[in-house]
Amino acid sequence: MKLLITADIHMGRIPSVGGLLNLSGTSAWKKIVDSAIEHEVDALILVGDVVDDNELWFSVYGHILDGLNRLEEAGIRVFGVAGNHDSSVFARLSVDFPFLTILGQGGNWERVEFNGIELAGWSFPKETVAQNPFDQFTKTDSSKLTLGLLHTDLGGSQSKYAPTKIEDFQTSGIDLWMLGHIHKPGKIDSAEVYYCGSPFGLDRNETGVHGCWLVTSDRLTRWDRIEQVELAPYRFETFTVELANEESRREVRQTITRELQKLTRTADRTLFVRLKLTGVVNRSLLDENLLEGDERYIELFAIQNGTIYLDRIYDQETTPPLDLEEIAQGSGPAALLARRILDPDSLNRLAKTYSELEKASYRSGAYQQLVPETECEEEALKIAKEQALLVLQSLMNQVESER
Repeated sequence: MKLLITADIHMGRIPSVGGLLNLSGTSAWKKIVDSAIEHEVDALILVGDVVDDNELWFSVYGHILDGLNRLEEAGIRVFGVAGNHDSSVFARLSVDFPFLTILGQGGNWERVEFNGIELAGWSFPKETVAQNPFDQFTKTDSSKLTLGLLHTDLGGSQSKYAPTKIEDFQTSGIDLWMLGHIHKPGKIDSAEVYYCGSPFGLDRNETGVHGCWLVTSDRLTRWDRIEQVELAPYRFETFTVELANEESRREVRQTITRELQKLTRTADRTLFVRLKLTGVVNRSLLDENLLEGDERYIELFAIQNGTIYLDRIYDQETTPPLDLEEIAQGSGPAALLARRILDPDSLNRLAKTYSELEKASYRSGAYQQLVPETECEEEALKIAKEQALLVLQSLMNQVESER
């Protein structure tokens, strides 16, 4: 048994770099169909948000029809569940395409057997569902190998998009869960739960490898292999460049290009690179003129299988070049702050305060946690020192202006 599993195709939505690469809102779907046929799978599994909007019809209908016809000719069945973006349009499409089976329509769990395995799925009945779908889930002791399909906001307790908890999946009795909704692919903790991720990165926040999951069972007693198949002809990546007190914008640019050239030796497809600048540098050199041009992406290097583009928007976590020992010998607020930065105990207290404020902001009812809290004390210490140095630089600039 071999299955190709994907989600969050968002047909009808063109990736943010689609214009540069001549991509359409259906390019990912065509690659998925090609991959299913190439790998000779038994079924293609779609875990929601196949279509970007419930109002889309004419712009996607013909492309879906063409893909499903090709899959049918290859003897590949298609199963799926509806997500929040295609809660109604996916069901309408299944009426016209008998080869497409949508599980769990109307927000009711449904199980179907296919070639010796059992599929369990739940579909969005409307665009938002604040209730946990597992509130209606009935655990059964199936003798068959099982696969669960769900479009869900795992861990988002206040979410309007079918919120669930990891314990729901761990106690479900299902052998493997494949999820949709979150566009970053990967395994969740140690459980047999995977987010499919988007097959193509839709914007620069969707970094890393994107594609589908190829899931194989040799004897229908367990899932033997779960492999990621990269489909996107490009990747969004973040690249860190450490600066070392360069004295001019020209030197900063030379350091950046020298480091970026290393990517040409390893890149196997087009890259859209966003810089993360670290290290020590005079921040006045890092202005809007650092990366010249008007276009969002600068065509930097040609490689064998594509191009390396540099994003003109960059992140910076640099610190100013300050002589803390010298400043600490003086008087006034700047000297006091310099002494605090040099004192490990004072800096640790500052880092602890930062961590407490960060946790309090995430626990506030006004926010839903979108990123994890600071991972460790070292990270909090680093951030606290960076911010203290920025304040110190501001104080030193003020002193200079008053002379």
